[in-house]
Amino acid sequence: MAAGKIVGYAVKYGVKYGPHLVVAAKALKEPATAYAQAKLAEQRERKAALAEAATLQAGTVLKVFHDTHPVWVVYAGEDPVSAHPAVPVPLATLVERADLTQRMRPEDVPAVKDRVVAGNDTATAKARKVVKRDR
Repeated sequence: MAAGKIVGYAVKYGVKYGPHLVVAAKALKEPATAYAQAKLAEQRERKAALAEAATLQAGTVLKVFHDTHPVWVVYAGEDPVSAHPAVPVPLATLVERADLTQRMRPEDVPAVKDRVVAGNDTATAKARKVVKRDR
């Protein structure tokens, strides 16, 4: 009997709200796709910058912003070598106000797997803290 009620509610609300969901999905599809593609492009540029820095002697990477978009500047020692993605601004202008202490060596950057595990650990710790508080 409970399964029948669930199916009944699903049909009732599906008929009532289904058309609204279809319109919303169509309206939000393109912006969501554009946002996802932009994020993937940022990750590709970051990965390319880290790969280039790994091939250089004393190679490091610095994240700066140009027109609200992240740009990864690759350094060889103390000299900026290239930018990912390429921007029409000279590298010296791009990094003139940047905090150079924020540069990262490619071997110090955690892998995706390590970042996910660290995020799960913090989420697990928070959940345990909440459970202990409720007891």
